[in-house]
Amino acid sequence: MLVSLGVHHGAALEAFLREFDSRPDELHGYFCDRAWPVERVVETLTAWGRGEGIEEGWVPCSTWFWEVGGELQGVINVRHRLTSQLEQVGGHVGYSVVPSHRREGVATRMLAVVLDHCRELGIRRALLTCDADNPGSWKTIEGNGGVLAREDWQPSEERVQRWYWIELI
Repeated sequence: MLVSLGVHHGAALEAFLREFDSRPDELHGYFCDRAWPVERVVETLTAWGRGEGIEEGWVPCSTWFWEVGGELQGVINVRHRLTSQLEQVGGHVGYSVVPSHRREGVATRMLAVVLDHCRELGIRRALLTCDADNPGSWKTIEGNGGVLAREDWQPSEERVQRWYWIELI
């Protein structure tokens, strides 16, 4: 189930983040400092969703976690609008699934649910980007109606990336 993070998720958040300690480059959709206490994380994510306390160049964003049996299995973040930078890297939606729950359909379910939130935010077309060598991610996007717009070398990421659009009308 997609949930907003609460203070009661402290231990679950720590376990979630621990799974990425050896693979920090695989954590997408979560932008809080690893050392922050859960209270600060909850406060920050809530503020960002309201468009408050946002760093220069960032946009309002909403973050949810996929929770099953008290365990956080994934995170998904929706940027409320695009900037020229987000059009190149990141798009409207970023997500990650903990390594122990990959290939279980978590990302596909998270994205399906969050697309309704995108509609509520007035996003008519959602842009998602992923690495071309990540078939799990592009299959997730395509499984939720994503249409490949292009595949190209992304200099800032130093890799080939795919850009997908999902129509939400």
